[in-house]
Amino acid sequence: MLILGCGNAGRGDDAAGWMVADRLRALGFPARRHEGDCLSLLNAWSGHEEVVLVDCMVSGREPGACVVLDASTAPLRHGQLRCASSHSFGVGEAVELARELDALPSKLLIYGIEGSSFETGARVSAAVAEGVERVVEEIRRLGTR
Repeated sequence: MLILGCGNAGRGDDAAGWMVADRLRALGFPARRHEGDCLSLLNAWSGHEEVVLVDCMVSGREPGACVVLDASTAPLRHGQLRCASSHSFGVGEAVELARELDALPSKLLIYGIEGSSFETGARVSAAVAEGVERVVEEIRRLGTR
């Protein structure tokens, strides 16, 4: 299982994915920060059958709320995964492109943590920090099954 945390440590809540990856790596899990753009995810997960992807998202839920999507069982609906990326090509688009190119891992779980503060230089909000801890615990349990 490969765990990829997407994000940007310099933009407040957008650091959530990296925080999850850092915490899980410290616990001995195969986790790393994904530091490229979303399109480069296809290369990052190449050769891995089971991938867990974590990113901050914007959906209108309460900050810190977490959702889990199994992208390996069905296509993502348009707008279902709006990540906090400043790029127009986000995680959802990368997943669906990979599906079309037959480059999707056999198992792809996406954990989204709702964010609300993305200003340059901002700190991660308390609600998102709590969401990070919930996701770390859930992935930790998933990895020990």
